[in-house]
Amino acid sequence: MNALRVRDLHARHGRREVLRGADLQVPPGSITALLGQNGSGKSTLMRAVLGLHPGARGVIEVLDLPPGAGGLLVRQRAALVPTGGTVMPGETARTHFAFGERVYGTWNRAMALATAGALHVPLDQPAGKLSTGQRMGLAVAYAFGSGCQLLLLDEPTNGLDPEHRERLAGLLAAHAAEGYAVLLSSHVLPEVEGLADRAAFLKEGRVVLEADLDELRAQHAVVQAILPDVLPAGTLRHLESVAGVERLDVQGRTLTLQVRGAREAVLAAIAAARPVDVQVRPRPLAEVYADLLGGAA
Repeated sequence: MNALRVRDLHARHGRREVLRGADLQVPPGSITALLGQNGSGKSTLMRAVLGLHPGARGVIEVLDLPPGAGGLLVRQRAALVPTGGTVMPGETARTHFAFGERVYGTWNRAMALATAGALHVPLDQPAGKLSTGQRMGLAVAYAFGSGCQLLLLDEPTNGLDPEHRERLAGLLAAHAAEGYAVLLSSHVLPEVEGLADRAAFLKEGRVVLEADLDELRAQHAVVQAILPDVLPAGTLRHLESVAGVERLDVQGRTLTLQVRGAREAVLAAIAAARPVDVQVRPRPLAEVYADLLGGAA
């Protein structure tokens, strides 16, 4: 059973169709990063899961609830932290947590307090007087305290300094290790690489690729070779034709290839040129993102 399964999800903003048949799965115990450029539909998808986007249509399955379960039922099992965090400006963290205890049958006060403590959220100061990072920390602590088995976090590190980004990453990893599921969006791709174990790439309203990050690393590699001499044009053309080579670049005696899939044939072809040194490394997520979605995150 998936914590979340979305099939053929459509949604509009006015006349513009934002989601055009999006499909997505979030397994339990996972942190899935939903990646896409601004306006690609990430926030809309999260709101639609909770029944908060009027007119959205498609099949949404949350945990063991029946497909099409009403928004009130879903919001007892899944919690959303929107961009910037939503808090009650005139109320303290303690008041937020007391409210949460009345709303959620699964409320975990100890978890809410521990999360607020880890993110250095003042408990007795009105939320409207908190810093941007503290307000986000309060929203995250409230979501953790809800006891919901699925968390939807829309750019949760916005406003957090590096220390608190690291603290939040640790909290999310521990949460997932206990079997909870997390779907988060972020434009900070190096951060995603260190935090998420899965990624879904959203483009023009559809998920164009969904994969484990380990699989992406295994499938997309950069091979760099230092050669004893400049390669002749014929050898370069042969290397470009080897199965799996997506891009080839030569700078003097340094040869760099972007490879997809098995790379044994590529390495054998390079070995024939008697290289001085060969290095193989996974392609950074930012490069895979740029190839799939175009441009930077």
